[in-house]
Amino acid sequence: MHLPRLLNNKKILFFFILLFFFNLSKTNSNINNSVIISVGDQPITYLDLIKEMRLISFLNNIKLDSSNRETFKSVAVQGLITRKIKEIEINKYKINEFNTKDLQNLINKTSNNLGTTEDGLEQLLLQNNLNIKNLKDRFKIDLKWNTLIFQLYKNKVVLNTNEMENKIRFEMENIKEKRLFLLSEIEINLTQNNEKETLNNIYKNIETEGFENTAKKFSISNSSQYGGNIGWIDEKNLSKKIFENIKFLKTEELSKPIYLDDTIVIIKKVGEKVFEKNIEKVKNRIVRQEKEKKLQMFSKAHYSKLEKTIQISFL
Repeated sequence: MHLPRLLNNKKILFFFILLFFFNLSKTNSNINNSVIISVGDQPITYLDLIKEMRLISFLNNIKLDSSNRETFKSVAVQGLITRKIKEIEINKYKINEFNTKDLQNLINKTSNNLGTTEDGLEQLLLQNNLNIKNLKDRFKIDLKWNTLIFQLYKNKVVLNTNEMENKIRFEMENIKEKRLFLLSEIEINLTQNNEKETLNNIYKNIETEGFENTAKKFSISNSSQYGGNIGWIDEKNLSKKIFENIKFLKTEELSKPIYLDDTIVIIKKVGEKVFEKNIEKVKNRIVRQEKEKKLQMFSKAHYSKLEKTIQISFL
């Protein structure tokens, strides 16, 4: 075969390969952008469905595969329809306001559930062909819906006074005062030979180098790597012997040596919190919870009514 003819044949083959992939790409694009469900006048595309399935998989940390694809699809379709119905009503009432603090709380909660920060969440979403904007838009619809329900029904939220008083009384009777101690410790082995000398050295070292450095140097407890810090402890979780030795300590004050089974412990009281019964806090919390319950009832009823009136078509 002549070289010019061979080159021409290769050019023709290359042209047909390019044409094939162009048409394939165009076909896939048409599939992705095709409308599969209409909710009123709002379309849901195949691409919307795929993104929603990916997002559900990501948020629940469950791999999407052939064994659960239909379940994911069913959940995704219902979620998309629900948000479209809410979106139609939000647009009808021209609701643009929402609590930005609630949005940030939702982002923080999602980040924490996945063991990362907001920046880390954004990177994880990108790795899964998703983005933070999609997630925020998803949250915003629910938050704007909450704004709408509040505006429509805030004047219809009526609380039963007797019922509220009974709940507050019951709550107050069952709340117990709580006392927490922020403690640090130095624990040493109990020895008969040089016990007094060791304790004197520890107390002197605390005076010169501080409690944390002394704990790191002398303490045999696992807390030594944290400078003896053992965190906030509820008084109920302290042994009787330790509690009796620290209950009257002032902040930053040290206990006398506390003799346990085979060790001696020196406790430093770093801080203290006392949670007392506060009827105003209890009242405000219960009132808020009851109002939220009432608004949730109105929200469900309002959505149910819309669901029956808005036409949903599967194409």
